[in-house]
Amino acid sequence: MPWVPALLLVFLAPVTQVSSNMEEDKLSVMRATGSSVVMDCDLTGSYIHWYKFQDGAVPRRLLHYIVSNSKVVLDSGISEGKYHVYKGTGKSYTFVISNLQESDSGTYYCAVWE
Repeated sequence: MPWVPALLLVFLAPVTQVSSNMEEDKLSVMRATGSSVVMDCDLTGSYIHWYKFQDGAVPRRLLHYIVSNSKVVLDSGISEGKYHVYKGTGKSYTFVISNLQESDSGTYYCAVWE
């Protein structure tokens, strides 16, 4: 039987939380299993958080980025090497998911809480 890579669907929905106002944009991305996906997030704050939402599951924070010292802090149970964050110019941050698997399908949010 020939091997066919599975495709997964990732939604990036950057959300900024300031008081109780929320703004949202969605971007649908499909990538082959084993590949990577790069998502940009434009926020200003001291801590940038990334969350993963999947249907029927509790939303999960994956990591947060400490702007003052450019440090990525993975949440409990998150494996090193899967997620990366890079500071761009201005208020731009790049979130990368490596070695995509079907279990990575979901909606991803970046957020800052001030």
